[in-house]
Amino acid sequence: MLEFSDATTSTQNKYRNITTTGNTVWDPRMRESPMSSPVSSQPDNLPAFASLTNDEDRERKAGAQLPGTYGVVVTPQSFFDLPEYASASAAASRRGGSGQCRTRESPIKSPDSSLNCSPIELDPNFVLLDRFEDASSTAYQGAGPSPSEQRQMFPPVLSQLSISSPPRSRGTLSSAPAASPAQSGGADERSIVHFRRYIARRLLPYVANIQDANSSARPIESGMVESLLQSGFPPLRHAICAISALNLSYSGQQSLEDALQHYHLALSTADTPATPDDLISDGNLFRHFLLLVYDVCVPMGADDTDDAFSMWAQHLTQLRQIAVQRHQRLHHEPLGYIIWITCAIDIDAGLFGNGNCDFYWALMQRNILPAMLPGLDVGSPQEQQALGALVRLQQGLLHHLAVLARTANACRREAFEHQTARTPAVYARWQASVSQVQSELHAFWQQNWPSFLGFESPEAGQNLPARERFVFESALIGYQAAVIYSRTSIFPGQRMMPTANQADMHADTERRCAAIIALASSHLETGITERRHCSFMVFLAGVVSASPDLKIQAMNIMTALQRDGGIGQNTYRVRQLLSAVYDEQRAVTSKGGGIEQVDWLAVARDKGLNVVNCWF
Repeated sequence: MLEFSDATTSTQNKYRNITTTGNTVWDPRMRESPMSSPVSSQPDNLPAFASLTNDEDRERKAGAQLPGTYGVVVTPQSFFDLPEYASASAAASRRGGSGQCRTRESPIKSPDSSLNCSPIELDPNFVLLDRFEDASSTAYQGAGPSPSEQRQMFPPVLSQLSISSPPRSRGTLSSAPAASPAQSGGADERSIVHFRRYIARRLLPYVANIQDANSSARPIESGMVESLLQSGFPPLRHAICAISALNLSYSGQQSLEDALQHYHLALSTADTPATPDDLISDGNLFRHFLLLVYDVCVPMGADDTDDAFSMWAQHLTQLRQIAVQRHQRLHHEPLGYIIWITCAIDIDAGLFGNGNCDFYWALMQRNILPAMLPGLDVGSPQEQQALGALVRLQQGLLHHLAVLARTANACRREAFEHQTARTPAVYARWQASVSQVQSELHAFWQQNWPSFLGFESPEAGQNLPARERFVFESALIGYQAAVIYSRTSIFPGQRMMPTANQADMHADTERRCAAIIALASSHLETGITERRHCSFMVFLAGVVSASPDLKIQAMNIMTALQRDGGIGQNTYRVRQLLSAVYDEQRAVTSKGGGIEQVDWLAVARDKGLNVVNCWF
């Protein structure tokens, strides 16, 4: 039962500068005068206060009555889903819940539950707010302090908060008039402009700012986006608006409701042509790609480990079917780059312990993986040969990363299923699997290192043209991370297993961590927007390195990546995970242990910080 305690007298005794004189709520004399209250002259044609679904309607309702007639009540639980209190339960309710309070739409929590109000039984003029939402989320998106420091800073942030409208599903009738078509069209155009200027560069890093052979005035990704926008495929337009509105909602420039409405419209089968050609069209492929990115931009919960029940995995399944059908009909893939970015998303998820890279393996085993980059036939024969060699290096590296992810998930699944039966024979079998994938990785790298680069070193690609250098450095930093991952993250307790030449192995691992940090640091100076895919490598180097300086640099790079801004807030979440791992490592070393005792994948699971992707 909620009770009201009038603390007016005690408050005024404590703070002499506070007065209630003339206040329409706290001064009884003002309440006695009907002329003293700013009551709206417009008729009140809204339903009962407790049945209203958004804050705007509540304000209109309250404006027609004396101040104090209606009220909205918040509780400590109302603040749990703010960034300062972000937890896995929010994303879990988004995906797996039931009823009105458990939908899958919100990037932080269920939209319907986010502002779902329960009437207080004793007074229908008051409602209890389930969630208090931060309308100014730029502080959440930008670089900031650790979660513990953010909690200490909470009071100033609280003053910026406001109660905002709950997103409504397509079938829910609003108690207020709908937005006019002109207003909706304006928001859509703003979303599309934002997609062109901001989103595309982060979606298509390998081709961003690389000149189109057919138009020297624009990058390749601009031509790709423009051709897709002109395809006349309505669900694709909704997908573009959805992902743009999602990004803009984090900074308060657009409502999350817009993003959710466009997301549902993009999924709608009513607007999807059913002819075979339309189902395998470029627009349909790009639509599902954008919806995949939308869903990986949504934080996972602690229980979101089953691919069958996660939306991003469902979009991967749909994309796999489309890619196979397109190859059967077209016998080539005009949007091969989209396929490879999807492979990279799939592989990243696998390295974080989510899935087995099924999208990649399905296409690889059918031998239908397309060319990775457009425009490989541009330039002189020497330039084509050099770029082709570097692309093969990058494609091969992604393959070996997928092998690592599959091996790690097999070992960890076995470890989970047989927690009490990890015999020396089991560890020996795991170590044998690791040795095999390490040997294959090393052999691939040695055999495919381009001879024109000379001796292998981080500086080997400094004199390459922009596109070639980008591909080379992506492969190089990925290879360093692959070696580190194979030595540290395949199975629980791997870092504590004795190995031959252990001191030399640790020293070599530290050198590779330093190389990753050095290369990523150089990107801060040359432009990090198109290099956000290095986030996982930086994270892994920070986790594994024993050097305090390298750990600080890794955190600084993650902060810079967060400040630069992605599409969603995955970088913020990965930085949270890195901070949590650091905390665990400090706790262990303070008791005389070593950082190798901390399993970062276990920390992610235990802290509810599961990650699918860290660069969008």
